[in-house]
Amino acid sequence: MNNANNRISAMEIRREAHKAFRKDIRGNISLNVIPILLRFLAVYFGLKIYNSWMANLHVNLADPEQASRRLAQISANMANDPSSLDKYMLTLTPQTSVAVYAFMVFFIMICVGVSYTLLDKLRKPDYQINALGDVFKAFSGKYFFPLLFITALFGLFLEAGFMLYIIPGIWFLMIFSQVFLVFKDDVEDQGKWTLRMAFSTFNRSAVLMRGYKWTYFSLCLEFFFWEILNGMTRELLSVWLQPYEQLTMTIFYQKVLENNQKNQAR
Repeated sequence: MNNANNRISAMEIRREAHKAFRKDIRGNISLNVIPILLRFLAVYFGLKIYNSWMANLHVNLADPEQASRRLAQISANMANDPSSLDKYMLTLTPQTSVAVYAFMVFFIMICVGVSYTLLDKLRKPDYQINALGDVFKAFSGKYFFPLLFITALFGLFLEAGFMLYIIPGIWFLMIFSQVFLVFKDDVEDQGKWTLRMAFSTFNRSAVLMRGYKWTYFSLCLEFFFWEILNGMTRELLSVWLQPYEQLTMTIFYQKVLENNQKNQAR
């Protein structure tokens, strides 16, 4: 059981993340070079898809006045005839859909590899980071296939939650947020992975997050506003924001794990 008086706060996590980030700014950024580049690619191709969508709707983005009139007309048409909604929705070709999902999975796996490396560094300060090698840690035979399964299952939980309205999706995001790091520790403890272990990570994550959902939500809310600002800069802030986010969330996991172990020992 967690002792409410001994729980860590979002402020404590931020303070430690700031300290760790400033201690090795260059190392944290270099470890995240590939995720940062992937974010720039996502913006580039996302804008191409968006511009193609607007062109199909006969919206001229180069002419703000025409674009405003056309979008107002589309909104009026959808309000008067809800069945016309499908005509205006963004639709992707099967090839584009596969490419988008593959890109998302690849990005997640890269970020998991970064988190695993940061966790190793937090636990072993003398750990020597190989920025180009460690970022692909999740693609090793030790983790790859079960992580694909966990990623797919995590995505299904989130999709189901958000389809049931926003709140269940946010709830699933919070309680299952630690599945990837929990899985790493399980594999290292047992020396191998099993399908049952992959399933159990979701339950272990939910148990770990008891009493820390508000702390996690507070961190996510802060990053949400930073990401809005980042979007306005066309991802330029990602050079700082991506490594800081990864470091903060890894520190969150480690601190919660340590705190739970201390409370259980009492």
